[in-house]
Amino acid sequence: MVKEIVKYPTTPSLEFGGNIRHFDESLFELIQDIKDTMEANDLNALAAFQIGSPYAVILIKKEDGSYLEIINPRIIKREGVIEPIETTAYFPGLSAKTRRYEKIKLMYEDREGKQQFLEADGDLSITIQRKIDYVFGSNFRIRLNDEERKLFDSKLEFGTDAIMDNGCPTVFKRDRILQLFRVLFISAIIGLIGSFFVSPETLETLKSVENYLMLSMLGLVVVYFFYAQYEGRQYKNCSSCQIGNIIGTSAIELTKLLALFIASYFIL
Repeated sequence: MVKEIVKYPTTPSLEFGGNIRHFDESLFELIQDIKDTMEANDLNALAAFQIGSPYAVILIKKEDGSYLEIINPRIIKREGVIEPIETTAYFPGLSAKTRRYEKIKLMYEDREGKQQFLEADGDLSITIQRKIDYVFGSNFRIRLNDEERKLFDSKLEFGTDAIMDNGCPTVFKRDRILQLFRVLFISAIIGLIGSFFVSPETLETLKSVENYLMLSMLGLVVVYFFYAQYEGRQYKNCSSCQIGNIIGTSAIELTKLLALFIASYFIL
């Protein structure tokens, strides 16, 4: 039966990590539920916790379409350290750079209760380690260093994986709005100077162009003010200074626009 996948912010039950003691029909039904849910959601691995079960069961889909059934897993040997970029159905649409063992040796039981051993590296090793986190009531967030955890928490807050840096950069996307504003502002200044050298007929056309330019610049300032605040909230380390900078920059651009409007009113 296809089950609903447990997603953040649902937390593990206090009953998580229960070892399988009876290898009977109820276990086989749980395994089938995990398989059905994996197929329905096009997943290559799933832990029992992710469909709401407290038991220590993991399924991993092999390249040939068969399933590796891991029951009561324990990692008994570890080698090397790697930092892969991971995704998981628990945090849909989000990724993070974690810290994992490069190679592991796993002890587990199959559906018949027979003890098995498995040596894994590469993607299989990473997948097993991630699913074992769920077995013990956790998730890959505990595998993040302080910097990556702050970045990932920002992703959780905004619900997007597009946040790439939790620091305070020196260049923002909103700067492009200011660049366009300044191009229009210079164009308007050139238009005012040119008004002294054109015919009355051309002057009327120039006046309309100047009005459109100033209206466009006003719109850009409004867009800048609101977009800059949205962009600034993605960088928690310097959000307070950014807000002050945004307000100050908007005020300066509006003052320049007001001066241009006054000059245009008297000249044109």
